[in-house]
Amino acid sequence: MKKAIYILILSVISLSVIGFKNYSNKEVEASKVESSYINDYEDLIIKCGNTNEKIVALTFDDGPDEVFTPQILDILKKYNIKATFYVIGEKVQYNKKIIKREYEEGHEIGNHTYTHINVSKNSYNKIKKEIKDTQSAVKSVTGTYPKTFRPPYRAISKDMCEIIKSNNMNIVLWSYVDARDWSSPGVSSIIKTIENGVQNGCIILLHDYNKIRNPKSQTIEALDKIIPDLLEKGYKFVTISELIEHLEKNTNNENNIK
Repeated sequence: MKKAIYILILSVISLSVIGFKNYSNKEVEASKVESSYINDYEDLIIKCGNTNEKIVALTFDDGPDEVFTPQILDILKKYNIKATFYVIGEKVQYNKKIIKREYEEGHEIGNHTYTHINVSKNSYNKIKKEIKDTQSAVKSVTGTYPKTFRPPYRAISKDMCEIIKSNNMNIVLWSYVDARDWSSPGVSSIIKTIENGVQNGCIILLHDYNKIRNPKSQTIEALDKIIPDLLEKGYKFVTISELIEHLEKNTNNENNIK
């Protein structure tokens, strides 16, 4: 009996190790693909801002959400800071007032596809339609097209890069900090991940949508702690377009020095 239990335990451990290795291999492969495209489209893809300046960009994916997004906007207004919202196109038509409020309060709105597709698993025409339809949905409310695009799942494909390039947009990823707030890891975990990982020029990934429908999401609770803490440490919050402007300014300064 003891021998059987021992063998069972060993089997479980072996399967866990194999599963971990497979997961790790997938992450490594994804990283290699991303690195390859970043080299090919380095002027297109933004992963970080100017590391010589104490600036950070708060970004929120998967909205607008009729419950959580207004609460996030309230917190941003409370501290007088601007952020960037990467919106799902099909949600825009049902939340036009929220999109309009984001725009009127000085926040930036980015494209996050129309139905949250994985671009690495879809055709050129499908990706083009998803991006185009979201551009149109946002413009119908704000009067302007989004300038930046964030691919769901951080997935990257050559087709996507070519489509974004043809639209004179930038692909925006994130740097150093992914609090995985969508998984509801706990308010303290979100705060700790961000405050331990933040660096100059950091693009912080958060979400204004959560499947757990509490009156207030963990992300919202964490923001009321994170924002004043980072302000106290001297960080300035910028939109993604402002972050890109700082990058270009820094590059121009370096070229002038040479």
